[in-house]
This record gives sequence, structure tokens and C-alpha cells, in this order.
Amino acid sequence: MTDHKTLVIVSIYLSPSKKLLRSDIETLLALRDAVNLFGDFNCKHTNWGCAVSNPGGNKLARLSRKLKFDIVAPLTPTHYPDDLVSRPSTIDIAITKEVALNVDCIEPIHRLVSDHRPVLLSLR
Repeated sequence: MTDHKTLVIVSIYLSPSKKLLRSDIETLLALRDAVNLFGDFNCKHTNWGCAVSNPGGNKLARLSRKLKFDIVAPLTPTHYPDDLVSRPSTIDIAITKEVALNVDCIEPIHRLVSDHRPVLLSLR
């Protein structure tokens, strides 16, 4: 980390009842040169392992190409709904822009009892 410029890490929670706004993503990515947005975006997309994509996921995937940021997701779901209709999904992800560190690990912690697993993100 000694050779890395200042890295800003932002904890994210986007309510499923709210829309993902491009202006919010742009504002957060502009906080510093190197930014990591990490948390519950409630955005589902097949690119990061969801069975189906939702509008927020489609928008986030498009924004990643337009605004040139990376999306890093665990290989296993982070949300296991209590109902029998919904499928497990990966809604906890990381967005990185200009981060020189490598993601060493991003994985849900399955030892805790909740429908929403905490996610461990390790950078090196």
C-alpha cells in the first residue's frame, strides 16, 4: 500500500425500492482517483452470477462500460430469500476504479445465520 495513491472505500446500500442513478455512481467515483464502492447494490445481473438480471443490474453493467470501472463479485450468492419463489442472488458486489491493488478474495461468509450473508473483501 505504500506506493498506492489514496484509496477511498465507500460502503453502499441501495434500497430495492430505489433506482440506481448514474449521477450517484459518477459522484462517488469522483471522490478520489482510486475508489472502491462495496456493498449491497440490489442490482442483479447474469454477468456476476445471478440467474436473471433486473433493471438496476442492466444499468450498472452498461455504466461499467461507459464509465470504465470494474465490477467484482463473489462466485456464490450473497442473498438467500426466505420465500420459495425467489432464487438466491449476488447483490453484494464491489465496484473499483483506478485501484492498483488486486482483489485477493471476495466471498460471502456462510457461518452466520441470515438471509443476507456478510461479504469479505480482501485487497493486496
